[in-house]
Amino acid sequence: MKKTAIAAIALGGAALFAIPAGVAYAVSEATDGITGIHSRMEDDDARGNSRSQGNDARGNAMGSGMGMGRGMGNFDHDDRGNIGGNMMGIDAADLVEEGATASSDDAASLTFMIEEEKLAHDLYVELGDAWDLRVFTNIASAEDQHAAQVRSLLDTYGLDDPTDGMAAGEFVDPALQDLYDTLLDMGLASRVDALNAAGLVEETDIMDLRSRASDSAAIDQVFSQLESGSENHLNAFVKNLDRLGVDYDARVLDDADVAEILGQ
Repeated sequence: MKKTAIAAIALGGAALFAIPAGVAYAVSEATDGITGIHSRMEDDDARGNSRSQGNDARGNAMGSGMGMGRGMGNFDHDDRGNIGGNMMGIDAADLVEEGATASSDDAASLTFMIEEEKLAHDLYVELGDAWDLRVFTNIASAEDQHAAQVRSLLDTYGLDDPTDGMAAGEFVDPALQDLYDTLLDMGLASRVDALNAAGLVEETDIMDLRSRASDSAAIDQVFSQLESGSENHLNAFVKNLDRLGVDYDARVLDDADVAEILGQ
């Protein structure tokens, strides 16, 4: 696949925005190379709900998921973003030893990830309203559940939640604010642009989660579940693009990595 439109960079590289250390992406040439097809689509589920992380030949997923967090599981999605799977909730706070404190790196990771989850939620709400696509509205609800997992850990460690009191589309981190504004503008151009923007968000989430190793079993468990959720979300968005006859190009992760996530 040829990477176009939006380029991801590693830590410390030059970026369009002033990206602080630890942020694994940047946006460049945000609208180049993404097709502006305006077509009416119905994103109804043709083959059933997805129920795990593996895909069969039709793109359906099979199996069951088990998650960590305050009653939140590993949520899998069909091409409408519907949640399937077995939700066996384990409170992540129970994995934190009494009196434990978060390291400075872990604190930074948690406060960043809660904003990144909010970015995905807020963007998908706007794009769902704009294009009346269930995949956005359903996955926006899942992002709320993912954010609850991170907030559980913020509460447990006594850390401030930077999203507290923030309006939709507002962020403390200036890089995330710029990213949201850019992707919203892109996503409002067409349904295809919206789905491509959402794919970029999920790829970015996956890369950021993978880069944030922790000595905390609770944080590792939650981030692992969020990564699985982002992989499922990416699958759902790509299935919608497939139904429009549009190929999805990897923009943040390696081509082979995205192909593996998509079961290609």
